[in-house]
Amino acid sequence: MVLPAVTVADLRRVGLPASPVHLQPDDGRALVNVPLVLRTTGGAVVRDTTVLGFPVRIRATPTSWTWDLGDGTRLGPTTDPGQPYPRQTLTHTYTSPGDRTVTLTTTWSGEYTIAGLPYRPVEGTATTVSPGVGVRVLAGRNVLTAPDR
Repeated sequence: MVLPAVTVADLRRVGLPASPVHLQPDDGRALVNVPLVLRTTGGAVVRDTTVLGFPVRIRATPTSWTWDLGDGTRLGPTTDPGQPYPRQTLTHTYTSPGDRTVTLTTTWSGEYTIAGLPYRPVEGTATTVSPGVGVRVLAGRNVLTAPDR
């Protein structure tokens, strides 16, 4: 019996999730010249499907992430999903105020098994893009005042 091979097209059609965008601070605001902490969560996903009539289990694993920070800056691809404050590993510092949209592209590799046989790699990768997360970048200014005497 000849078993089918699972292709990257099969990997793309099984419904891989977009990685969530987590920002700190998480209130939709950032300050000019103050780092914004970036991170995502999630790991491997398993999907069951059928290819040419055979039941197939696909295991997809995120292998890298690319951040679009909405100001012309791209960070990545990186294999680091980021960490929350105070152990942050991915940050971005905006240099001017304005409204920005942060998006995250996740690259997935896959492997598959048919009828319980050993897993085999899927040739190629698939990508997902997160919904954009709005960030309002604000500028602050220092004001010095003389103490009352």
